[in-house]
Amino acid sequence: MIPIEGILESDRVVVFDNNGIAKFKNKYYGSYNGKFLSLSLIEALYLVELGWLVVKKGKRTLSFEELFNYAKELEEKLTIKYLVYRDLRKRGYIIKTGLKYGADFRLYERGADIEKEHSIYLVKVFNEDSKIYLGELTGFVRVAHSVRKKLLIAIVDNDGDIVYYNMEYIRP
Repeated sequence: MIPIEGILESDRVVVFDNNGIAKFKNKYYGSYNGKFLSLSLIEALYLVELGWLVVKKGKRTLSFEELFNYAKELEEKLTIKYLVYRDLRKRGYIIKTGLKYGADFRLYERGADIEKEHSIYLVKVFNEDSKIYLGELTGFVRVAHSVRKKLLIAIVDNDGDIVYYNMEYIRP
């Protein structure tokens, strides 16, 4: 398969190729505005790793490492967020940004039609050395509960292994 070309634009990668747009849209990557598909840097990194996308900055094609280092300058938690994103995508989940909920990601069930179905989880990503106060954790659970979602805490250890904790609000 020939990789699709994307153009690096600040904190996004933009795809104009109609075949690429259709392919990525059908697999729920990016957001489509009618003329182009806009991919987050994490989505673009994953697609580059799969060999489905090449990213250009000007006339130069960026390697995975170059794109990763560029993205890391913009996103402090990029490494652990990318490891979680890649792990969940490989497991067949659909992942979108969780920014408006104060989360790292929204997670859709495998095979979901995200145009018709809501996400089931909000995902917060932490390094194993992160300090989380109980009040913060309670706040994350409350936000997830208030938007009818479960909270999935992803803890990434220093070797890159990930442990997931499902957290829910339970009425006594």
